[in-house]
Amino acid sequence: MLEKNVRRQVLIPLTLTFVILITSFLYTSYRIRMDEYASGLTHRYHHVQNILESLIAGRTKSMMTAAEFIAGQKRFQWAMIAGDREALLQHASAIRERLVAGQQITHFNFYDTAGRNILRIYQPDDTSESSERFTKRQAMEKGTPVSGLELGRVGAFTLRLTYPWWVEGELIGYIEFGQEIDHILQELKEITEIDFLISLDKSHLERDAWEEGMRILGRRADWDFLPDKVVIDQTISMPASVAAGLIASRTIDQESGSVFEFDKRSYRARSFPLYDAARRSVGEFILLKDITKEVSSFRSFLTRVVPFSLVLSATLFAFAFRVLGRVDRRLVQVQESLSREFEKQADTNQKLETEIAERRRAEEKLIVLNESLEQRVLERTSELKALNAEIEASRAALEEAYRDLQIQQATILQQDKMACIGQLAAGVAHDINNPIGFVAGNLEVIQKYWDRTGEFLKIQSDALNVCAPPELLEHVEQSRGRLKIDHVAGEFPAVMAECLDGAERVTKIVLNLKGFSRIDEEGARIADIHECLESTIGIVSNELRYKASLVRRYGEISPLYCCPQQLNQVFMNLLINAAQAIDRWGEITIRTWAERQKVFISIGDTGCGIPEEHLSNIFEPFYTTKKAGGGTGLGLSIVYDIIKQHGGAISVESTPGKGTLFTIELPLQAQEARSA
Repeated sequence: MLEKNVRRQVLIPLTLTFVILITSFLYTSYRIRMDEYASGLTHRYHHVQNILESLIAGRTKSMMTAAEFIAGQKRFQWAMIAGDREALLQHASAIRERLVAGQQITHFNFYDTAGRNILRIYQPDDTSESSERFTKRQAMEKGTPVSGLELGRVGAFTLRLTYPWWVEGELIGYIEFGQEIDHILQELKEITEIDFLISLDKSHLERDAWEEGMRILGRRADWDFLPDKVVIDQTISMPASVAAGLIASRTIDQESGSVFEFDKRSYRARSFPLYDAARRSVGEFILLKDITKEVSSFRSFLTRVVPFSLVLSATLFAFAFRVLGRVDRRLVQVQESLSREFEKQADTNQKLETEIAERRRAEEKLIVLNESLEQRVLERTSELKALNAEIEASRAALEEAYRDLQIQQATILQQDKMACIGQLAAGVAHDINNPIGFVAGNLEVIQKYWDRTGEFLKIQSDALNVCAPPELLEHVEQSRGRLKIDHVAGEFPAVMAECLDGAERVTKIVLNLKGFSRIDEEGARIADIHECLESTIGIVSNELRYKASLVRRYGEISPLYCCPQQLNQVFMNLLINAAQAIDRWGEITIRTWAERQKVFISIGDTGCGIPEEHLSNIFEPFYTTKKAGGGTGLGLSIVYDIIKQHGGAISVESTPGKGTLFTIELPLQAQEARSA
């Protein structure tokens, strides 16, 4: 009876435990798989977004390069200023095929300063005004290039760039480039191996214009396919009914997405909002992930785990049934042995009383011994405290020496870096200077030769008109037209002028590099601070060009005895920091003045500013407020050390959201500048 009761009391809870464990395991596996799907889709979406942004940035940069090239060409400038549509079309048609083949540019437009359409290169006969676009409006308001994805009037989603065309500080119009998103999505699919489906809300479209645009692009246009959306692009071919059911699914917006089957494959889809350049939600961007292998793997996992769990549970049940029978029999034996143990316990208690008395005597002896040990411990503790004080003093000295070593090491590394950059810049400037001199000289000689050739051709033409027979004159005129001699003669001066202008620009860059490096002038010397500033500005002009306008307010200051190379390094670090502090477009102001036998140089910007709690630490080595990987924290520390070595001082004023102003103070009296 005892055996049956024990088994019933143990086996029933054990069986319930097995059932609960197996059910919990299966449910947990299912939930883990759902969470993996949800996190996987979200992770893939962010991954796809990062790659898409990278692709858009690369293509925007390519379009920016093409726009800068066109804006810098004199023949385009003259045609735009004159409003000559035919000349613009002729010049642009010459590079059209390269833009299409090399960069997939499908939109190429010119606008006047008021934003009105002048010419559509791909549809020159279409003189209608384009729809109001966010990128064009922003470019007109800011005066800087603006790009982004926009919904066209025919329902095409296009990457557009609007480039303000400035010539000698005067706005002459706008250049607009555009690329269809199809090419970007195909490249995105090749990189990520994920399919996509893009739908647009009908509220942003007009039916007739959209159907005409889809017909031009060679796509199927089914306006009534869905009640409130239209499909404009997809990287996987699926029946219309499948696509409609997918878009209308209520679970497609959930974290785990929606599962559907197509062509004997299983897919998991999730919808994300689709935004244009103005951050308007214009539709949905649906990711389609092929999960056929994952589904098959999960089903195979269940077919293996469930039978195994049942077999294991049955085995454990049978084993427990047999073991519990043995336990019951052993309980009887244990009860008998306990009775015998109680009898032995009485004898054992008697022995314990004797042993306790002996332990009391031993404890009395231990008390006496502890009293002597406490005195010895106090003496040893005093010795250890004195030794710890000496170790702490040594540690503080080592920390101070380590900090000094870090500062010196950072300074040496930065100086070695600037010396290498200076040597490289000087070498490049020297290697470029000689061949560019030959090129400029030869261009001037070619121009003189061309003047003489033109004069000779005129004399020859006059002589033929007087002496040659009519047949020869007719042949000469035909050859002249066939070889386009008049066009060549008209274009040659403009081409020569552009070549000479390019050679002059290269010469100025070389002079800036040579002035910045100064590797042939070591140590301190008398230098013009304004020349040092201009040399540094020429070197970092590419960092400043697209971030801010530069304002110079130079005052009357005397030449200064200093190390020009080190001051160039100071100015370069402050100007680069100012440019990096400006998110979009701002202003950088350089001001110089002299008072109280001192020279002052201030460099201010309209950037994001520095919080007040960071101002006291910005000149410390390796301290930086930039994101990880954005800076080493050595720039301002080196600036501080160089100014101190010149006997000067540097201060900073900053207001978050308004900008930062660095002011450098240098003594006018001659002094020996120590090398960094």
